[in-house]
Amino acid sequence: MIPPTVLDLAAVWTPNPAHPYTWSRFFGLAAVVVGSAIAVIGLYAGITTWRGLTPDRRRRQLRPIAVMAGVFLVLGGAIAAFGVWLF
Repeated sequence: MIPPTVLDLAAVWTPNPAHPYTWSRFFGLAAVVVGSAIAVIGLYAGITTWRGLTPDRRRRQLRPIAVMAGVFLVLGGAIAAFGVWLF
């Protein structure tokens, strides 16, 4: 007897014959995953750095941390958007 979870996973990963899974879709999905990871890691790094500072240094370091997190978010968002377009 096959467990029901295996049947569910098989149903999810069965390709649609009308939309074949090609290399462009694979790279599009990979770009979405990588871009999302870059954005989340950049946001996490900014928040963690901000929380790790002493209260007297937080005000002076706000702009560099915000720029760093913003660059990661924009870069990750652009890569993810390209992946969505390609997918």
